Amino acid sequence: MKILVADDHPLFRDALELSIRQAWPDAEVGCIGSLLELPAAGNLGDDVPAAVFRYDLIVLDWRMPGAEGSDPISVLRRSGVQGPVAVVTGAEDALTALEVLRCGAEAFLPKTTPRRVLAQALRLVVEGGSFVPKCVALDLIHMTDLSLDIDEAEEGEGPSAEGEGAPSSPLTDREQQVLSMLATGATNKEIGRHLSLQEVTVKLHTRRILRKLGARNRTDAVRRAQQAGLLSRSLNEASP
Repeated sequence: MKILVADDHPLFRDALELSIRQAWPDAEVGCIGSLLELPAAGNLGDDVPAAVFRYDLIVLDWRMPGAEGSDPISVLRRSGVQGPVAVVTGAEDALTALEVLRCGAEAFLPKTTPRRVLAQALRLVVEGGSFVPKCVALDLIHMTDLSLDIDEAEEGEGPSAEGEGAPSSPLTDREQQVLSMLATGATNKEIGRHLSLQEVTVKLHTRRILRKLGARNRTDAVRRAQQAGLLSRSLNEASP
């Protein structure tokens, strides 16, 4: 049995390796801290990698060095690395889970997942199953319901918040990137292409931005963001 562990945090990577070796004592476990360390990393720009490297399980952090401008699963596949992917990440939000699953992962596991649950989830992936924590799954269902009318909601005429100050809660880095591009007038498709996101994910980020800023629509969101000093970053910071 071959297992690949990819995480750029040495302590957590070591802990993952230890847990995996306890679950599969006879497994051949390889560990990397950057996707540039992949066996076929030199072929990342080629349509067909020089070789195919098959694993029974790939345990992958989501924000990895070497995945700039793309998602890490696409980097794995272009490198010829094949096998079921369980993403174990510091993020716990449903938007990241949606992005992870749409990119082809079999499991989404926050790093706060208890060790016993983590081991069971990884076994499930090896056996051909998939896993998402219940709280995240419920959020995904809620997001799906919202996406049914999300275009109308973005341009709705509902009441806006009375205040014109800071957002009700801080914008995430990804929301800031989307907001920066909204300010340029970019479409959902253009934002998705620039940030390597699915269009529905862009819509969901936009919905959250509108809610946090108390804005009626995109134009109102940009105006409020300018007043709150949230657009002081340069457009270059909107790059993935």
